[in-house]
Amino acid sequence: MNEVSATVVPKQSVLQSWLAEADFYDAWSAPLRNSVLTPTEIFLRASRTAPAWIGRAMALRNWIVRQIGLKDVGAMSDWTGKAPASYQVGDKLGIFTVMGMAENELLLGIDDSHLDVRVSILKIGQSGARCVISTVVRVHNWIGRLYMVPVGRIHPLVVRAMMRAAQI
Repeated sequence: MNEVSATVVPKQSVLQSWLAEADFYDAWSAPLRNSVLTPTEIFLRASRTAPAWIGRAMALRNWIVRQIGLKDVGAMSDWTGKAPASYQVGDKLGIFTVMGMAENELLLGIDDSHLDVRVSILKIGQSGARCVISTVVRVHNWIGRLYMVPVGRIHPLVVRAMMRAAQI
């Protein structure tokens, strides 16, 4: 189990440009036991080993948002069957779309009518000694603000649980 702690969105993250207009953001850091893992491999491990309660919470979320016409984003484990190196910008990965890729950072996102989300998986420190997962949300309307009331409270629990369960 990984030690996970709250941190700030790292200065070297591409998400820095999103912070000025953010309605929600958080960042969580954990040591990397295996510094050769790529950001994509880190995300895949976290998605594939997510605790069962996260899957149930996502299924409930998807059912609720379908009732009001928002996107059913699927499950965290969706679209995670390919080899890590084969993912490219535009591909689906878990509930997200790959928005950007660099040697030390993977940028994922979801754009919807009520809000846009970006998630960064960034390796930092000497030899990629830590992994920081940062999330930034920009809300578009009252539905997005209402949506973020429960999600803003649940999201940190989900990220920490996934990072703790991942063997990184």
